[in-house]
Amino acid sequence: MAAWLLLGSNMCFAQTGVYIPAGGNISVHAHDTLAIFSDVKNDGRFGSLKGSVINFYGNKWENSNDAALPDENDYNNSSLQYMGGNFRFLQVKGINTGAQHIYGGYSASAKAGASFPNLSVGNSNGVYLDDLTDLKIRHLLNFETGHVLLNGWNLVVGDGYPGDITGYSDKAFVVTGTQPGGGFLYREQIGGPNNIVTLPIGTTANSYSPMAVRNTNSNPVDLHARVFDSVYQHGISGSTNATDYVLKTWNIGLDAGSWDDLSVKLQHTDQDEGTAFTPYRDSSYVTRYVEGVGWDTLPPSGLVNPGTLTSGAPLRNSYINRRDFHDGTPRNTYLSIATYNQQGSDVALFFEAHRETIRWVGTHWRTTREVNLDHYELQRRREVEDSFYTVARIAPHSLNGTSNGPLDYNYRDDDMYDNWTYYRLKIFGRDGKIFYSAIRPVPWVILITISPNPNDGNFRVTTFGIHHKLRMVIHDVAGRERDSRMITGNNTIVSKTDLPAGLYIVTFYDTEDDNKVAATIKMVVVH
Repeated sequence: MAAWLLLGSNMCFAQTGVYIPAGGNISVHAHDTLAIFSDVKNDGRFGSLKGSVINFYGNKWENSNDAALPDENDYNNSSLQYMGGNFRFLQVKGINTGAQHIYGGYSASAKAGASFPNLSVGNSNGVYLDDLTDLKIRHLLNFETGHVLLNGWNLVVGDGYPGDITGYSDKAFVVTGTQPGGGFLYREQIGGPNNIVTLPIGTTANSYSPMAVRNTNSNPVDLHARVFDSVYQHGISGSTNATDYVLKTWNIGLDAGSWDDLSVKLQHTDQDEGTAFTPYRDSSYVTRYVEGVGWDTLPPSGLVNPGTLTSGAPLRNSYINRRDFHDGTPRNTYLSIATYNQQGSDVALFFEAHRETIRWVGTHWRTTREVNLDHYELQRRREVEDSFYTVARIAPHSLNGTSNGPLDYNYRDDDMYDNWTYYRLKIFGRDGKIFYSAIRPVPWVILITISPNPNDGNFRVTTFGIHHKLRMVIHDVAGRERDSRMITGNNTIVSKTDLPAGLYIVTFYDTEDDNKVAATIKMVVVH
């Protein structure tokens, strides 16, 4: 769509960029589109109305602290939500191939300065916040592709309400940095109709650790949060714990309101788990650092898998833990995820699984120590399934669930399936602890049969475990080729009635695996 602009008399365009001086003005009308291929320095007013689009292809956008990017609310003295145009930071081949930068012109601490009405990130290399300034987006932050990298500064979303963040996933989110000190993502006035608010954050572009907040108090809260790597003995200092924690710390602060009725969900991936955490994942809980005491301990609180703090499909290898706060937690709080580590049940074992036949899978585990065990659950997950589920419950062989000698367990599972199946043990202690064995992959069987055999040249080829075309070649005992054809599907009728009575060798070649032999069958033809 062609765009028309109302341009202020003091605005100028230069070869080095677009400059709007103090007193200058640009207004982009509703449903109009403006493309900018150079840098922008805004000391004046860059206005836009809802439905308009500003596509920015330059390297840097700079707002002074006195600049403005007004929308309908500024023009009409109103306080409507989701107004103004969409400022899209985009990457295009041949114009800008790297990251883009924003000097926001806003101060999160002073709650003053310039702010965008809506901003969309469409640069695979990301959008960086420049030094010495924060960025505020009044209504909507949208991720098309790429990240917002805080670079030590702050990003504020919302203006008297939390605003909205869309399009976020494990590939597109706000990067807060790996160290305890750094920038925060702010959300304003969480509560009321905006009861659940997600903060899509992570420590690096390859490490997504989002959180969500629900405020059931009648008073809304202004909240800011970041996540950093490791769990420190004293919150942000001291030794690090690298075993029975998720190796992430979420730093959450309240600018207004209290923790009296706040629920927090923390999401992590299995790659972020400490070495002693993974076997006891189901016994995990959200732990809080208490000044002068350390990280607190709670009973297992349960977890959710797959992770749902994403705008896309649920994340299979991600897990969510939740904690409700009702005790006036200090406004600046550090949270992580730990396992239930009280003394109690324990087990040492080796677990294995293997396919016996096209239908049956054999599992075996040997324990060298069992302490206070309640029962085992054998679990499986087939290739196309999202999560494990229980197929058998097995009581411990030891008296009262305790033994110091070797014990053997065997179980055959009915699993007639033509793809990978994964098995594990879920182990339940009498003290509530839950932990897991290693996961064992089990392949499937490829089976090709001819029936009837013998036959009169009319027969059926049945396949199992192979889902693409096979080439079938028939040779007589002298080695002469008597027939060649493609077999499609798992139940194919073949008619070759001109074959003389005798013995034949039928060979099946895999057309998608370098024509390797998939099966060879002796077939007898009688008349």
